[in-house]
Amino acid sequence: MKPSRANPTQLPVTLPLLAALICVLILAGALWQQHLGFAPCPLCILQRIAYLAVLFLALAAAILSRRRAVAAARGAAVLAVLACMAGFGVAAKHVWLVWHPGQTCGLDPLAVTINHWAISQWLPWMFRADGFCADTPYLLGQSLPLWSALGFLLLAALLVIAILGTPRARDRNMAIQSD
Repeated sequence: MKPSRANPTQLPVTLPLLAALICVLILAGALWQQHLGFAPCPLCILQRIAYLAVLFLALAAAILSRRRAVAAARGAAVLAVLACMAGFGVAAKHVWLVWHPGQTCGLDPLAVTINHWAISQWLPWMFRADGFCADTPYLLGQSLPLWSALGFLLLAALLVIAILGTPRARDRNMAIQSD
């Protein structure tokens, strides 16, 4: 009798967990910048919400994968990739506004809308938009929105690799099918 093998088509748990950890670190960094006096703008808040969505969906993908619910795990990972794409779109708009500061005006109607959302009322220290989109801190010579856009691309790449399967898992799948 052959020893039982793990299902090679199963979503790898480590990549979604790594994506979730990266989201936690990014959100912690955003809160640290806010603590240093950089008030988040409406686009910052939308990016935080996207990172939070990726965090929860990546955790769901990892948990579902551990429970061998492969289709549900892949579905959660696909939704996380879609959240990455949405966050990247917001970050790209934010980068454009940083590069074109004359395009922003004083009070942003989006800030008023976001500040009336329930999540902004429950957790104002994390989701209240008080800053201007063109006033962003810089890290290693680049604006935080640019780093955020790169973060979304990195997370999407990790999750797509998890969805498609690692090369080693594909090789094991081929070996099992040839047995």
